[in-house]
Amino acid sequence: MAQPRVIYNCQALFVGPAPETDYNFYNYDSPNPTNSYSDLVQKINRLNPIDRIQSVSYNINIPHTDVLQLNQRGIVDRPIINYPTVDLSFNYLLCGTKNEARLGLNVNYPLFNYPYSGESFYTNNENTSLLSGFFEKNKNKKLKKPWQDFPLSEYRDCKNIYVVVNQEGNDIDKFYYKEDFTNPDTQQSIDPNSPDYHVIGFGNSYLRSYNTRGAVGGLPSASVNYTCYNTTFTMSGSGFQAPGIETKSGTISPDKDVVIPRVLAEEGYSALRPGDITITTDSFSGLGVDFNKLHIQNYDISIDLNREPLTNMGYKFPVDTVPNSPVFANLSIEGIVESGNSGSLVDLVSLNSGYDFTIKVDPPNECQKSILAPINAGAIPIHKEDEALRYTFKGAKCNNFGYNSAIGSNKTFSASFNVEINPDDQTHGLFISGVLGMEKVEDFVLLEGGNDDGYYLQQESNALMVTNLIPPY
Repeated sequence: MAQPRVIYNCQALFVGPAPETDYNFYNYDSPNPTNSYSDLVQKINRLNPIDRIQSVSYNINIPHTDVLQLNQRGIVDRPIINYPTVDLSFNYLLCGTKNEARLGLNVNYPLFNYPYSGESFYTNNENTSLLSGFFEKNKNKKLKKPWQDFPLSEYRDCKNIYVVVNQEGNDIDKFYYKEDFTNPDTQQSIDPNSPDYHVIGFGNSYLRSYNTRGAVGGLPSASVNYTCYNTTFTMSGSGFQAPGIETKSGTISPDKDVVIPRVLAEEGYSALRPGDITITTDSFSGLGVDFNKLHIQNYDISIDLNREPLTNMGYKFPVDTVPNSPVFANLSIEGIVESGNSGSLVDLVSLNSGYDFTIKVDPPNECQKSILAPINAGAIPIHKEDEALRYTFKGAKCNNFGYNSAIGSNKTFSASFNVEINPDDQTHGLFISGVLGMEKVEDFVLLEGGNDDGYYLQQESNALMVTNLIPPY
């Protein structure tokens, strides 16, 4: 029986691939993608959950145009001649870089699929643009590393997003494990309860802004805002029509069937804590404060993609909604002053040098290396020295800074900086890196042994196992 209200535990949010250029499923035994949901036992569902969601809101805007004429007081008609838009916003607690990757941001992360033991995906952490996928003109361009099982799209803009509601009022996350030897292997394909879900789909969704904040006394979090061009409401989460639209005709794109997957059991960071955050800089000259003795209280990072719809006669909806350059990453910090420093505003203006900042979230001993028998099932445990999350600013310019003193309170310092994110120039910008995610590979480990030097299965212990074999976005 359906519950009389909808509360947080029975809702989840999933991000799907770009509706124009990508597919909802990968075959296990073939790199060829597909949009067919038949025979899901042999397919990987490419809908991915956004973890640690705290809130979701959406507002649908339907513009009407009043038609008037000279000989009549009233309105002749109120047709819809401009396209409707949907404002979608959600926020989540930081838990690594998995969510950011699934939103389309180009992050760097350690590899744990065999034979890697934590090497970075990109050799140089500051050699790839965070927004390269949003400026990629070839929407069909793919990249497949030699060790990857599936090609990944270089274009990472324009997603389909799904808010799922369990109408029975029960949890959607049932802590499923990936292997059940008594049933077909549907772990990456379908939630068995999905036919009973209510799904709100958001088609042709363009990331408008990304913000993240850390502060004393609160958990680090991120919030994102999207502009979407379609919304659909379906009463089943199995085999329903994707909400992506064909922009010329304004109709829903055909043959894009969707199935809500299971939310699988995972291990790792439940949340990142403010006590694990450190902020460092290469230089803080000219601002009149000793950064090493500045007690940081909060930081804010924001990116506005400065979108502009590309309209065209004969099209019901914009052909595209591309970011406009320049795109800036903004950083603001606030702290309690302990000691001042020498400097001059004249010198600061004269030099106009950039500042480098590193914001590192590194929980100590959160994910320790396993001391159990070697694992040969295609994954290894995370090493404790891997950082959960890092934001790196290179060449950020100071916009303003100031001080505040009052009776009964500490003297505070605040400053804001910004830097352009340019996909064609990595000498400056904002870069994000950290652990991609922690996910069970199997419910067993494969160990060498036996008199015949063969292999045998052993039930999995509590040791952490992770994988990057499943496409991260």
